[in-house]
Amino acid sequence: MFKAIKVLNRKQFTNPQVNDKDGKKVTSPMEIQNIITKRFKSKFRDERTEDIQPFSGQPRALNNPISEKEVRQSIKQLNNGRAPGEDNICNEYLKFPPEILDNQIAMIINKTFENHEDQDINNGILVTLPKPGRPKGPPQNLRPVTLLNSIRKVFSTMALTRVRPAVENISCSQSGFMPNRSTSNVVWAHRWISAKVLNYAEIEKKTSQG
Repeated sequence: MFKAIKVLNRKQFTNPQVNDKDGKKVTSPMEIQNIITKRFKSKFRDERTEDIQPFSGQPRALNNPISEKEVRQSIKQLNNGRAPGEDNICNEYLKFPPEILDNQIAMIINKTFENHEDQDINNGILVTLPKPGRPKGPPQNLRPVTLLNSIRKVFSTMALTRVRPAVENISCSQSGFMPNRSTSNVVWAHRWISAKVLNYAEIEKKTSQG
């Protein structure tokens, strides 16, 4: 049923309009891919730094194994109508599954830790969307979106739920990736304090000269 609805509602995909460095429109799909890859590779990857290697410890079972309940709670938080990743599994497939699915997912994740298996769930598909209000063609006017596997989202949500109690004890100076905190507020406060200090220094300078 979900597959039929997806096919009926599917919009026809078209390659994004991309211009080369001379401003000419590119029509070759392969050339479009190369231009987009080159642009965003420099944004997502720094060749001067080494990649963080996956953890390689002694294989062992989790002290607190992943449960079916945790799997189901994480799946319930998935949003409908989202494009799938490499596995081509939509969130709806996981939200309305056979009864055995939650048990199977929990078992696979637990076995991954127990046997130190690499499930290769970190890959994503990079697609681009035109930035609103920008002229089409220049690669810098494309917004990147990475489509991730649904199972990775489930695992990430379970991990976040488990570490959340400890995260609440992080210093209040940590604003990034924290609920109800914003780095923009920190930046604004820094600029405000800097402006106050500079203004005070200017007043002191004028006073001493007078």
